[in-house]
Amino acid sequence: MPNIYSPLPQNAVRLLRFTSDAGSQHLECELAIFPLNMAPKFNALSYCWGDVDRSSSIRCNGHQMSITPTLLEALRDLIGLDRGDIEWIWIDQICIDQTNVAERGIQVNMMKAIYTTSERTIIWLGPRINGIEAVGNLLERLSQLYDQDIDPSGTRKRRRYTTDEHKAMDLPHYKDLSWVSLNYILSRPWFVRSWVLQEAVLSKVTPQMLCGTQELPWELILRSAAWLESYLSGNWNIRSTAMPALRSLILFRESRQEGLPWDITTLLNKARWFKASEPRDRVYSLLGLIGEADESHILPTALQANYNKPVRDVFRDVTRYIIMSSRSLTILTLIRDNPDWGNYPSWVVNFAGYALWDRISYFSWSPHEKGWLRVKEISNKADGGRPVEVQQSSDDILALNGFQVDTVNAVCEVMLGFNLNSFDSHVLVALKEACHRLTDRYTTTEAIARAMMVTLTADWNLTNQERVADQPISHFWAYIREIYLRLHDNEVELKEECANLLAEAESDTTVNANIFRLHLDASHRRRVFFTKDKAYVGLGPSIMQENDILCILFGGATPMVLRPVGDCYRFVGECYVYDLMRGEGIEGWEKGHYTTKTFHLI
Repeated sequence: MPNIYSPLPQNAVRLLRFTSDAGSQHLECELAIFPLNMAPKFNALSYCWGDVDRSSSIRCNGHQMSITPTLLEALRDLIGLDRGDIEWIWIDQICIDQTNVAERGIQVNMMKAIYTTSERTIIWLGPRINGIEAVGNLLERLSQLYDQDIDPSGTRKRRRYTTDEHKAMDLPHYKDLSWVSLNYILSRPWFVRSWVLQEAVLSKVTPQMLCGTQELPWELILRSAAWLESYLSGNWNIRSTAMPALRSLILFRESRQEGLPWDITTLLNKARWFKASEPRDRVYSLLGLIGEADESHILPTALQANYNKPVRDVFRDVTRYIIMSSRSLTILTLIRDNPDWGNYPSWVVNFAGYALWDRISYFSWSPHEKGWLRVKEISNKADGGRPVEVQQSSDDILALNGFQVDTVNAVCEVMLGFNLNSFDSHVLVALKEACHRLTDRYTTTEAIARAMMVTLTADWNLTNQERVADQPISHFWAYIREIYLRLHDNEVELKEECANLLAEAESDTTVNANIFRLHLDASHRRRVFFTKDKAYVGLGPSIMQENDILCILFGGATPMVLRPVGDCYRFVGECYVYDLMRGEGIEGWEKGHYTTKTFHLI
């Protein structure tokens, strides 16, 4: 674009301002260069590029500039916005020469400085939605429920609501215009764009969120999202397309509540649901929020934005850096998608991939040695708290110390379904299989049932103080009884098996089957498996298969599933294994029951 972009001096930015009026047919702007520390007051725009084809245009510095149609819509709404005495605005698509790879890298590394220097972040979600005025009262009510059900630390005060409890609540019917409009808002792509986390969180003051020209209350949206995400279960009023937005908004709230910076592991775990058209930006978009920089504000080489570096190498080097610097395998819990072993080593996290199921371990806030916060896995300590042991290897091989516990010799079907009720038949088949395979480890049907109850939920929490393992087994039997009553006459074998199991169970008609059913999230896209020699039962990745091996790798809070390939192994994923989650395997290793081995992951 001749005569528009000239080289940017070091630590300088370009800023934009309108030179035409709101009512003008054609938008005209001025683009100017300023040292960032001497720039005039400016706002920063956060929006979604949409179609990257620059088929629209504005006049900038007297020349035609091609921009995306989405940005043109945003500019038409912004030009009429009351900005007070702030004329200038920073917009990445215009203020960075996107054809200059070197400049892009430099400006990305300056992003934190740009957004913290700006007066405010203006969020533009997209064009106005019909019925948006009806959303305000709904957000007020959801915010009240947040105060009632969630404590200041963000944890639940009570168990999830049952379907009957939902119906009794003072909330509009799911077909009400307020819910319809809220779903449309939350389904906007802005909420899952990777850059928006940094752009919203770094705002000096509360971001200004616009849908068209209609302003939405940022605080109410954050609180409403936190309540909805914590208490969603079964059939509810939020569409699946809006769920990622809830996770994003919770992350915005956490970042403000807990403070910044965070370490890169924390951010990558928390921001797993975001998307970017440029794969490297799944990492680079978070750099302004991390604490890994040295005293000169220089990031480690593996984390510096470099758009000339192949995506594969970026993800490989970031994964290895995190393992080495954290002395933990927590980052490998992000491998929760269908693997692309043809393009990435199995141990490399594809940060541009999409997490298809939830993590097993809980995360809690913990102080980092540098003084800032990070997430730490809690409850599960399969490795006994031992740090990772990495051996020397080539760039594409990760050599980790640990020991093999057993071999997988049976796997159940992958548990798939559109809601938690869809898992019922899977649970029954898995329980039937357990009763045949676990008799050497557990002497009673009740002990087998308890192992299955805890395994199928990965011992998820009901409240901040209660876990599934703390509950009486009668909740699980009530759930099985419900399934039995729904079985059809043509399911004779299952019905007979179920009747035999229930005959051995204590009958308690006062318990609620939903106590178990509502916490089956961990089973989604996982499969129950059994091991060969020691009769362990576990919940593992959907891609696992017979003859995979069950291992404890030092630095891993959960057991891991590996697949032998000659003398090397592929990383299949983490798993939950009843009787191995609190260091029992490490105790056996210390007694000489297992032998340390170096696993070369390819």
